[in-house]
Amino acid sequence: MYHIDGSDYLKEKWYSKTISVCPECLQRIPAEYIEEDGKIWMVKTCPEHGDFKDLISSSARYYKWTHYKTDKWEFLKNGEANPSDVPATDPRGCPWNCGLCPEHLSTCALALIDLTNRCNMACSFCYANIGKAGYLVEPSLEEIDRIMAHFRSKPIPPPAIMFTGGEPTVRKDFPEICAMARKHGFKEVIVATNGYGFQRKKGGLEFTKECYEKGLDTLYLQFDGINNETYEKTRGIKNLMAYKERVVENCRKAELTSIVLVATIARGVTDMEVGNIIQYAIDNIDVVRGITFQPVSLCGRISFEEMQDLRITNADVIQEIDKQTGGAVSIENAWYPLSTIVELGRIMSFLAGVEPVEFTCHPDCGFSTYLVVDPETNKMVPIMEYFDPLKIIDFANQFWEKIKHKEKEPIKIFTDLLGNFGDAGKSLGETMDKGANWLDMQQLRARFLMGMLQYTKKSGKLMDMFTRVLLNARWDSISSFSHGALLISSMHFQDAYNFDVERAKRCIVHFGIAMPDGTVKECSFCTMNSFHRPHIEKLIAKEVTNKIRNEFDTTTGKVRGEIISKEEVVSEIQPNGGIPERKGMEDEV
Repeated sequence: MYHIDGSDYLKEKWYSKTISVCPECLQRIPAEYIEEDGKIWMVKTCPEHGDFKDLISSSARYYKWTHYKTDKWEFLKNGEANPSDVPATDPRGCPWNCGLCPEHLSTCALALIDLTNRCNMACSFCYANIGKAGYLVEPSLEEIDRIMAHFRSKPIPPPAIMFTGGEPTVRKDFPEICAMARKHGFKEVIVATNGYGFQRKKGGLEFTKECYEKGLDTLYLQFDGINNETYEKTRGIKNLMAYKERVVENCRKAELTSIVLVATIARGVTDMEVGNIIQYAIDNIDVVRGITFQPVSLCGRISFEEMQDLRITNADVIQEIDKQTGGAVSIENAWYPLSTIVELGRIMSFLAGVEPVEFTCHPDCGFSTYLVVDPETNKMVPIMEYFDPLKIIDFANQFWEKIKHKEKEPIKIFTDLLGNFGDAGKSLGETMDKGANWLDMQQLRARFLMGMLQYTKKSGKLMDMFTRVLLNARWDSISSFSHGALLISSMHFQDAYNFDVERAKRCIVHFGIAMPDGTVKECSFCTMNSFHRPHIEKLIAKEVTNKIRNEFDTTTGKVRGEIISKEEVVSEIQPNGGIPERKGMEDEV
């Protein structure tokens, strides 16, 4: 943030306007961002329910930096959006037209499917489980297939899919669902899990191997810290750390070496664990690839005083990481909004000949940093120690402006020249243009590499690996570069108190829901959880039997009582997997 220190921009009090909603009636109302006492607040007034005020950022300085723009770049960026699925017919506008409607500005980068709301835990932070809902939500394999086809048939399909819940791995058919995702062409198959299926003492390793073999790439593993006392507060279960350790060890044995630790951060509950989580990731860097910190989203009605006690922002998390790592991962220079690398990502994808993944989400949505092992010291340091990030951003943006037309208009000089000489002439022209395009691409890679290297601060093994990535544009080179690296992010999902329509319009994480009429409804993450979930789920809900309701003892995470066989589950949910019939499950968790 050094480049804004002392500037008039930093000295001026922040003020901006947007559209939000009333937390009581959820109707759209105007909102303002204001700066008070070095913090950024959202203030809004509902004509019926009065005034509301919520903390957006505990650091006005950091907030101003992430909204800073020059004549060359800014962090708020536009991408290419897919055609809309539904018209914007609701006069209330966003977020009430989700489906998606024409107001949405970003392409989905990560598709989500709720596989079930059954779960072996009853976490206080969870937005979806049977205990809270009172009904079963569990799509059939045909419905899951329909959702996948919906996403992959888009002109710009999402490269990644994540299975969520509830706990997805309580489904008997979960490995088959992973195989289905791979068949549909998703490049990355992810599960958001508390670890249930992977940690079982009897069969957990076999389950992990089967999932990996059938296409599962990454575990988004619920991981609030390393102390059992923390889990007892967040998940209501004692001695849960051994459970988490079994997940990591089984992934290691199965060679499923991509785990992202996901920590829900609540003030005074889990914020003191952030340093422990980072150290745990470093100690298990052979299988842990990333950490995602998620400041808790405040659902339901709470008082302003309660909100002040509970609310924690991205800036709080980043400052806590700075403090607990002794400044090694500093708020001053290590963290950037996810949208920072849009142009750089476009260039890398173009040079590698692969589909780009565009993080054109709002700058307030998330921040990240990338830690790498310094080959000389064998310690993990932010990658910014190797580059001057702002100059890299400037260079990448300018480079993309010069080459972006090449992506859609490859060289066709010889094809056009020889195309009039019959099929043989056309074929020769295409061959010559192919060679010209290859040579042109090699020259572009070299030019880009030389431009990047002029802004490097260090040489050595890491920079040699980075050079090979750019020159070869091969995924094995990229894998070598990223192995032993750690991506850390902080993502703050919206609730009705801090909701901003502009953020919702740029969401890149979308739920897909199979509707009773045969269509698929697509909703952005925050609008689904804050507005649409109760209505949609009631349309697709199934009856909960006592067997299902009492399936797990959520105070232990274990199967409750005697084993429930699949024959005991009502027929309407048998196609969705049912419950596995196995002996000894009561001893597994």
